[in-house]
Amino acid sequence: MSWDHGYYSAASYTCGAYRELAPAWLDFAALLKGHHPPRRQEGDAFSYLELGSGMGFGLCLLAAAYPEGQFCGIDFQPDHIVHSRRLAQRLGLANISFQEADFLSLAANPGALAAAHHYVVAHGIATWISEPIQAALLQLASAALNPGGILYCSYNTFPGWLAATAFQHLANELRQGSAHSGPNFRGAAERLTTLLGSKESPSALAQAQPALGGKLAQIPNQNAAYLLQEYGNAGWQPLYVADLHRRCAPHKLRFHASATLPENFLDLLPANVRPAVLAETDHGLRQSLQDLAVNQSFRRDLFLRGVASTTLGELHQRISGVMLRLLEAPATERYSFTTSFGQVSGSSELYRQLEQALANGPRSFGQLLEATGIALADLAKTISLLLHAGRLGLDRSACADGNRARQVNEELLTLILNGRPYGHLVAPASGGAVEFSLVEALVLDGQRRHLGGQQLEQHLQEGLAGLGQNLQGPVGERISAFTARQPRLQGLGVLP
Repeated sequence: MSWDHGYYSAASYTCGAYRELAPAWLDFAALLKGHHPPRRQEGDAFSYLELGSGMGFGLCLLAAAYPEGQFCGIDFQPDHIVHSRRLAQRLGLANISFQEADFLSLAANPGALAAAHHYVVAHGIATWISEPIQAALLQLASAALNPGGILYCSYNTFPGWLAATAFQHLANELRQGSAHSGPNFRGAAERLTTLLGSKESPSALAQAQPALGGKLAQIPNQNAAYLLQEYGNAGWQPLYVADLHRRCAPHKLRFHASATLPENFLDLLPANVRPAVLAETDHGLRQSLQDLAVNQSFRRDLFLRGVASTTLGELHQRISGVMLRLLEAPATERYSFTTSFGQVSGSSELYRQLEQALANGPRSFGQLLEATGIALADLAKTISLLLHAGRLGLDRSACADGNRARQVNEELLTLILNGRPYGHLVAPASGGAVEFSLVEALVLDGQRRHLGGQQLEQHLQEGLAGLGQNLQGPVGERISAFTARQPRLQGLGVLP
């Protein structure tokens, strides 16, 4: 076996940022299920480790948003480490480091990894690596965590990924007979599509895997780097939830909650499956029934190395201090949330009342409890849905370093304008990142050049053309959409 252990190493991964990896989000998710977070309060110093940090972009954004934290990223792909270190240096981040290391080698010499981290995260990688490497990952995560620390582990799950197994198999069969370095995804999708028959006369494969057609239709539009990493690894293997939880247990890692916040409220399950899931008293088996009931395809699980349980009074006191703020929340007549449990709707009056209470600035969970008069558990669920939908955000403006974050964002804007495939900027007030496109960067650049009207439109089109891209949608609408968004971005500390 070569140095990559069957992991697809011929190309680099994408540059992404994921809100669920933010320390404040992890703390809130853990608190929802009764665990005292690793930090006593927002703004306390902490240590954070990412196993499989990829290109390092998301971790750099967190380091910029949380100056009180010390961040470390580990990845075995040298290209990833080169990019990560250069980016951290370019952004002027002194609270982050990156280490090129192999999970197996580290597991054989665990002393090389400091065992003092409050948070350890592994995004998506657990089901992209072979079982021995996965075992080393879990061993390292446990060894690196402080007792009471949180492990975030996201991974592909069955039964939702069953339909994609046929595609992954065929793509890799095509790769075996090809001179190309990566699997022939388009060819595999086209060939499988021809085997599905028609709507009027579906084949046996289409009848057995009704979701397969939809997945195949998405392949041509998906990022090539993502597809290579997702399907090109020899160890690619989605798991049933019970399998991963069972593999975590020997490493003292106990499942606690989901970073996908609505999944912590089983009463949100569809009415036709809810009774069967809630009737199960065994917590592990209930997780399996939950996944089977909703055809779960991806989980963001939180594991604890030692539970710091709370009483109801302690929970009330701690969660009352959580600060919340309004994010980008356009007016809506009907509040409906897309979750892994399906579409969830609720009282528009209540959701609107909460958003109006935050319209003049951040407020604490406790203040919202007093303002609404609803029970703590019901408010936690309501706020979790609004956080999940991106209408609300956690607030850490009291301990954010806005000047530092804006300096980082100015560097990122320069990199984006020069063609780097970055799609986020730091949002210090919410402790995370916001999506920010090349189109928006070009519009902002034009505004700073005091361009308007047709000149601004021309600047945008020429900038995109210079980077080999085309504008999707009317030019004027894209400019107006960004202009309308700017006050909210300024409020979050993203832009000056």
